Amino acid sequence: MAELHRILIAPRAKASLQPALSVEAIAGRGLRGDRYFLATGSFNRAECFTHGRQLSLISLDAIAECNRRLGLALPAEEFRRNLVITDLDVPLLLGRTFRIGDIRLRGLRHCHPCRLLSRLTGADMMDGLKGLGGIRAAILNSGTLYPGDPLRLE
Repeated sequence: MAELHRILIAPRAKASLQPALSVEAIAGRGLRGDRYFLATGSFNRAECFTHGRQLSLISLDAIAECNRRLGLALPAEEFRRNLVITDLDVPLLLGRTFRIGDIRLRGLRHCHPCRLLSRLTGADMMDGLKGLGGIRAAILNSGTLYPGDPLRLE
């Protein structure tokens, strides 16, 4: 069964992502304490919220495949995605409504790797994450997310 493996947030652009034991997801806004919720992210313009900067998801398998492609062992924090999901091809969530625990989400668009990610890691993440970057999603109702929460399609 697909589930939330890790929660990762950072207070500002380029700051290291830190694991969280839980996080409050605010509908239409983002994850409390994260750079995009606080409007301190690298790509924080007003239109970002309507274009899916509320949160990002990546699969644990995508992280492993990227590391294999690049011959590295980068931890999940280096991928700069908020939620790491196990046992699911995350792009299958595009255009779909789904739940993680009690939180309803809508998969909006691919979360392609950017040059900033390559600069921060010192690795060619554009190549390593090609087709694997995860997705961005909108938060449809507020509540709290916890590692271990199951992911269910609606």
